[in-house]
Amino acid sequence: MSKNINKPQVYRTEAERYSTGMTLFENYVVFPDGECREIGHTLRMSDIVDLNGYPLAVPLPTHRMIAYHVASKRTSEERGVITTRFILEQLNADELLAYT
Repeated sequence: MSKNINKPQVYRTEAERYSTGMTLFENYVVFPDGECREIGHTLRMSDIVDLNGYPLAVPLPTHRMIAYHVASKRTSEERGVITTRFILEQLNADELLAYT
C-alpha cells in the first residue's frame, strides 16, 4: 500500500523556468559614425560591404562608390540571445582601387 505524501510546493525563479532550447542570434553592423543597424546575415572579417551591410562581389565595378570593410567583430551573450556586432571602416577611393 503506497502512501500519498504531500510535498511542499516548490517555487522556481525566472532563471529556472527559462527554456535553454531556444537561442536567438542577432547581427548588427556598426558604421564609423556610430550608427547601428540590424542585418539578417553574418559577415566575414575583411568583407567589403555596401551601405546596407551586404557583401560586394569582387572585382568591384568602379572605385567611386561608398564601401566599408569589416574591421572587427564583437560577440556578446546574454540569456537566450547571442549578439554579434560587425564594426565597419569606410574605404576611400585609393583603397577601393585594389578591389577593382
